[in-house]
Amino acid sequence: MINNYEALDLGRYMKIDAILHKPAEDIDKQVQIIAILADMPEDKVLLLPLADYASMAKETAFLGRICEPAKVDGEPIEVNKLRLVPTKDFLKINTAQYVDFQTFAKGFPGTLPELLSCFLVPEGKAYNEGYDIADVQKAVRSLNVPTAIGLVTFFLLRFSQSIADSLTSLEKEASRDRKKAKIWKEKSKEIAGLLQTIGAGLPI
Repeated sequence: MINNYEALDLGRYMKIDAILHKPAEDIDKQVQIIAILADMPEDKVLLLPLADYASMAKETAFLGRICEPAKVDGEPIEVNKLRLVPTKDFLKINTAQYVDFQTFAKGFPGTLPELLSCFLVPEGKAYNEGYDIADVQKAVRSLNVPTAIGLVTFFLLRFSQSIADSLTSLEKEASRDRKKAKIWKEKSKEIAGLLQTIGAGLPI
């Protein structure tokens, strides 16, 4: 039975998260969670001796603790026979990536696999070209939870840094003449708004 985040894949975690957020009795939720972590049908869980059930329920206690994110350095990740390259420069993302990320961010955390698939691109490919993005999302679901959270943190930090670098560059240009200063003021508001929109609801 899975009893730690390192052994828990994102796919199972998403199922558990859905269970925890739906209206149901706590005991019913516990049975469903044990079934997922022990890879057992729910009816088999209900037939367990009470002592065995209590022992397994105790093993689920890790879900009440904060999951520390794994350190992600931007190197390619190999999973499900795919070599996925994390996006590092958010100022170079294409429109499709931006639109998809905006869409999936609204459903976070329920859309975490889809959100991560926006910025994990198979090596040698352009975003959503020459590969099936569903394969990437399937691979993402098999990542353990610390790695998945580490990737979210990495992407948001890179995005924030990209925006900060852009603002610094614009500010330097704007200081050279008044016309550019006006453009800088308008652009800075636009970028600041973009940052707030994309980052909304996503913890760093």
